[in-house]
Amino acid sequence: MNNTYIIREAVSDDAEKMILYLNQVGGESDNLLHGENEFIVPIEGVKRKLAMSKESENSIVLIALENEQIIARAELEGYYAARIRHRAKFSISVRKEYWNQGIGTEMLKRIVEQAKKMKISIIELEVISDNVRGINLYHKMGFVDIGIYKNYFYVNGMFKDAVVMQKML
Repeated sequence: MNNTYIIREAVSDDAEKMILYLNQVGGESDNLLHGENEFIVPIEGVKRKLAMSKESENSIVLIALENEQIIARAELEGYYAARIRHRAKFSISVRKEYWNQGIGTEMLKRIVEQAKKMKISIIELEVISDNVRGINLYHKMGFVDIGIYKNYFYVNGMFKDAVVMQKML
């Protein structure tokens, strides 16, 4: 595959595509918070979330698009409370057919750039403990393990732990 994708900030008009993407990508691995067609949020709710993120001083949603279709999504979600405003939670997903092409790395680099502009000093995340690909990406990008969250995920009738990580900026 050639790299003909673009990366930009998501806007509320992307809500319909986002819902389609999340329901599709959820069925491609067990590493996300929802499975195939389990993302059941009304379009207005997604529009509102994207609009709030766009207006926020410490949150951003990036999407990668190829042929107008979302192929990856990365989110940095800042906290509102004054004493933890220096922290933000990170999540990412990439369509399976686009794995191992550097898209996740590129999106994470852009998220880190945005985080620095937003005066965020710690990016945190949880990753399912058997998601070796994800864990390798995070380590490569400077995240360190800070603990194990027991029984974080419930997937296919089984509990799975998550590795809790953070990156200091």
